[in-house]
Amino acid sequence: MLWRRLILVSLDWTRPKDPPLSLGHASILANLVKKGVNVSSLEYSVNSPSYSWTQVVGDIEKTLKSFGRSLPHTDIGIGAFIWNEISVQNITESLKQLGFPGRVIVGGPQVSYSPPGIEREYPFADVFIRGYAEDAMFTLMTSERNKPIKGVHYRGDPDLGWRSQVDLNKLASPYLSGLIKPQPFIRWETQRGCPFMCSFCQHRESGDHLKRRNLLPERVVDEIDFFCENNVNDLAVLDPTFNSGPFYLDVLRRFVRNKYPGKISLQSRFEMVKPQYLDLCEQLNETGLVQLEFGLQTVHSNEAKAVRRGNPLKRIKSSIDDINSRNLLYEVSIIFGLPNQTLDSFKETVQFCLDHNVPVIKAFPLMLLRGTELEERKEEWALIESPVSAGDLIERVQEGIPHVVASNSFTFEDWCRMAEIANNLVKSEGSHPANVNDLLGNQDTCLTG
Repeated sequence: MLWRRLILVSLDWTRPKDPPLSLGHASILANLVKKGVNVSSLEYSVNSPSYSWTQVVGDIEKTLKSFGRSLPHTDIGIGAFIWNEISVQNITESLKQLGFPGRVIVGGPQVSYSPPGIEREYPFADVFIRGYAEDAMFTLMTSERNKPIKGVHYRGDPDLGWRSQVDLNKLASPYLSGLIKPQPFIRWETQRGCPFMCSFCQHRESGDHLKRRNLLPERVVDEIDFFCENNVNDLAVLDPTFNSGPFYLDVLRRFVRNKYPGKISLQSRFEMVKPQYLDLCEQLNETGLVQLEFGLQTVHSNEAKAVRRGNPLKRIKSSIDDINSRNLLYEVSIIFGLPNQTLDSFKETVQFCLDHNVPVIKAFPLMLLRGTELEERKEEWALIESPVSAGDLIERVQEGIPHVVASNSFTFEDWCRMAEIANNLVKSEGSHPANVNDLLGNQDTCLTG
């Protein structure tokens, strides 16, 4: 069997409390290490003031020199995300200019959700992985050159657009294997994929490509016990819809049993809230703190329909009332820049949240992510993108990433007013005004950073 070396490069957008390794990068790395692949890991925070893509290339060169004569059997793997797109292009081009003899492998959401023709997007990459990369990367490292692997596309071959599968039950845990050390804050997952079909989201799956999959319950239980025993006091659960699937109540029961003393953040859907779910949240609050995070996006059916999102307002109102009556900590996110949206309709969505005493409302500008249905249909609503800064909007809004700033239903000036509301929602978290008009100033100004 041919065993190749790999330099695995992580270019993440991080926050101060984040672990040194992102969960996605760590999962791939843990699987390769478990199976004996010779892999070196390089990690960077692209939003760090000291970050430079040229430094990444320099570090790769230093690592390559340490490998000696085995360079033709060495590959470089990079995960491509919307926030590191420019860096990935620059790094891959530079490697080719330097004459790197191995393969440059690119994966991540920017590749996974691209239609056939991915070579045009990354002209300096040799291999592309669509879908979950853990098993596909291992097979690449242990196979003859250009062996057919589901989800793997080699430059020059017909691009079938297939995505790789993964057996979550066989993956190594980055936590239990010691790759991610115990620390106060950790990001965690119990399932992958999402049962919903929102057209703006890259979690949206279709057919048999990337259906929702749960991690092995035994592994989840062991990880919960590990967190509780090692003073991990802040858990952000990355499941797109935690309160779905067959095991989520059992997950909370395990935390309750262990009397978990920390904070746990759970992304949830209003229309799937059950009394048992909130009961367990209350029980967990006796020793720790649960924060529920809901994506409402809009209260208008024509806007929701345009992005293939359900909008059962009666059920949503009922869930909000139940959550409020229990004094649970929660926040609601909405989107501005949606198809069919106007400044007035956005204000009505904000006012709905204010009227229902939502303590924290977060408004984010719409981004057209690669490969999403909304990106493919953007001309229907004349959606116009621009990398204009949305000012001091919270961390998910990143400099240089295009947002939808105008359409056939709102102007750029309208967008600026919506951005102003979003900024003032940030400033008033926990004490929002009763009226949305109090979130607007007296002048039409647009924040430019």
